[in-house]
Amino acid sequence: MPVSVLTRAIEKLSAGGLVGEKLSIVWHAGEPLAVPISFYEEAFQAISALRLPAKGVAHAMQSNGMLVNDRWCSFIREHNVRMGLSIDGPAFIHDSHRKTRAGEGTHAQVMKGAEILRRNGIDFHVIAVITEQSLDYPDEIFNFFLENAIRRVGFNIEELEGTNRTSTLSNNDAERRVGDFFRRMFRLQKGAGGRITIREFDRAFQAVAQSETDGGPPEGCNDQVTPFAIISVAYDGSLSTFSPELLGMKSSTYGDFRFGNVMEDDVRGMAETSKFKRVLEDIRAGVRLCSESCGYFSLCGGGAPSNKYYENGTFASAETMFCRCTVKIPIDIVLEDLEGALGIGGEAPEGRGR
Repeated sequence: MPVSVLTRAIEKLSAGGLVGEKLSIVWHAGEPLAVPISFYEEAFQAISALRLPAKGVAHAMQSNGMLVNDRWCSFIREHNVRMGLSIDGPAFIHDSHRKTRAGEGTHAQVMKGAEILRRNGIDFHVIAVITEQSLDYPDEIFNFFLENAIRRVGFNIEELEGTNRTSTLSNNDAERRVGDFFRRMFRLQKGAGGRITIREFDRAFQAVAQSETDGGPPEGCNDQVTPFAIISVAYDGSLSTFSPELLGMKSSTYGDFRFGNVMEDDVRGMAETSKFKRVLEDIRAGVRLCSESCGYFSLCGGGAPSNKYYENGTFASAETMFCRCTVKIPIDIVLEDLEGALGIGGEAPEGRGR
């Protein structure tokens, strides 16, 4: 991405009133360390020179860890960049899917990168992808993270989304096994005495704590259905919003999910285009369906549009495999635990199974 595109994007967002007291920039959707440090040095300097209403700019990178070295660590530490690594667990699981172009596993290189980060005093979280293979090894995966002093872990299921048109979790028995996997993870987390936190359970606790008593979701609980709450910008200035995974994807219904270009268009004007209005109308129709049919709506706020589109073929739909596995199952586990601790029970809310 040319630095001119980056700065123009931030200027346009600021002029459109979309930059608040804190601006969070996530370098993702590719390997952010594949470009030289000099790119980020120029980019960060250009951002700091902008006159923004934000009191602070926070940067985050999600990396495969293979290019981490001491020079990168100096830059990361200097600029307080939040780091995430993608590690699926022990080598026999990770190397099944994360390979080099030559077909070799990448686990050893990633763990070397993790050790370099740790040696340089840089904290990091981990995102692990759950495939059908992973479901048989919750103890091995948990103990791997525990033994390697990895304290914060998030689990992404292998989704049907974007260019990933198949998933090993699509068979009928997989979701039951996902439930078993997460229940075992919850027990292991509790037994570890706080040495590991799992993102899905943290989110479930927060959703339960913040849910509204009238059955509606709390304001801002689902940025993916709120226009411009999440803004994604491609290297050429193309801009999208809602689910980040939509940027760059083609669609037989909408053409694509590019709503404008920061080099040419005002951000607020993008919301007035017919394509944007059609996408927003369909997303809102899907949210209404969730509110009418799902007992978890007050905890979720309407699901992820990208998953609805790629699993169900339309934004104007409700339940997906993604929400069953990553929203409903963790919430059920957390509620069951809370009810047990409080000595209460009873029937699950309408639409919420056990």
